[in-house]
Amino acid sequence: MVKELELNEDLSAIYSHICGDGNMYIKKTNRSPSSRRTGRSDKPYDVYVIEYTNTCSELLDNMTNMIKNVNPNIYVLRSNNKFRIQARSKILFDFLKSLGYIDGSSWTIPDAIINNEKFRRVWLRAFFDDEGSIYSNCIKGFNTNKNAIITIQKMLLLENIETKIYTSIPKNPNYKTNYIIRIPIKYYKAYDKIGFNHTLKKEKYAEFLRKKCISRESNPDHSLGKAILYHSTTDAKI
Repeated sequence: MVKELELNEDLSAIYSHICGDGNMYIKKTNRSPSSRRTGRSDKPYDVYVIEYTNTCSELLDNMTNMIKNVNPNIYVLRSNNKFRIQARSKILFDFLKSLGYIDGSSWTIPDAIINNEKFRRVWLRAFFDDEGSIYSNCIKGFNTNKNAIITIQKMLLLENIETKIYTSIPKNPNYKTNYIIRIPIKYYKAYDKIGFNHTLKKEKYAEFLRKKCISRESNPDHSLGKAILYHSTTDAKI
């Protein structure tokens, strides 16, 4: 009998990564010849796939380890391009669905994560690892799910971080509207309780903390305020 999953920090982070740079789907797979020879059904069976894509190897390793912590028997496959992992598990698939996942642009964040300090922080960390960018005067998070961005704003307020939300309407009508949540530089130290796992973002963020988050207004040559690179997701950000 498979043990029922209970929400914890690993599952909170896994769920956030699936909402960010992940995907879940069910695919039909043909049975092996040996399975058919032993008298089992010849009909294809359902495989429950949890997929996560990122160019940061450390995040892929973290995701694999968290899934194995949840259940060591879950099969995790690294793709040939090295930027994607797939986990195959009906129990994990169903659990993530129960948290509020519908598809990549339709998902909710349950109260069990929002109202639990530890779960909330690891969820936010995973979200900004996937969907965030660090600039010299702010941290921005990007997503096409407007309601989720509004919920994230409320979660950050619980961390005493005030944010603003902006809308980016693409010129190409085939692309979805992007919603942007902006954390001003003055809240960088408050954000330290959340942090990053993404290697390059963690370095950029630590660099700002070492500089004591000097504000743009106190910088006479206005060198702050320009983007200092890093976008981790596979999609281009504005």
